[in-house]
Amino acid sequence: MTKREQARQEVIDQVAGVAAASHKRNYRKMHIRRDGTADFGFEAINQSDDLIDDRADHFAAIPSVITVGTGSCACDCDYCNDMYDAEDERRAIEDGRNYAHANGYETTAHAIADAVADSDLSDITAIMLDNFDEIPAGYFDDED
Repeated sequence: MTKREQARQEVIDQVAGVAAASHKRNYRKMHIRRDGTADFGFEAINQSDDLIDDRADHFAAIPSVITVGTGSCACDCDYCNDMYDAEDERRAIEDGRNYAHANGYETTAHAIADAVADSDLSDITAIMLDNFDEIPAGYFDDED
């Protein structure tokens, strides 16, 4: 398997993780390294932040296939908004309203897991692979 094929498979394997990260604060980028690995550990406060490719023959960024995240604000999707909130429950009880505690997610992780499980990941997969296919020939360690 070539480094390009290895990296492409890693991109495909990490689609669900990327979809989950799209619900979290800050921004995360998936960079594609010359050794054929896909690195999703870079977290930034700006969508445009890049890592410099110190092995390039000119000033260049390490290619990335996607940037996800909510920036500095919390996710406002229906899943993340359906969190159990003790303060909301307290106010509801004070106002004589019923708070449907059982209907809310206990943790953000549970909400995100359901959001990803219920999502059609084909769009995010297509974006990532389209960007991957733009990595020029000769980039990977085993390419001339």
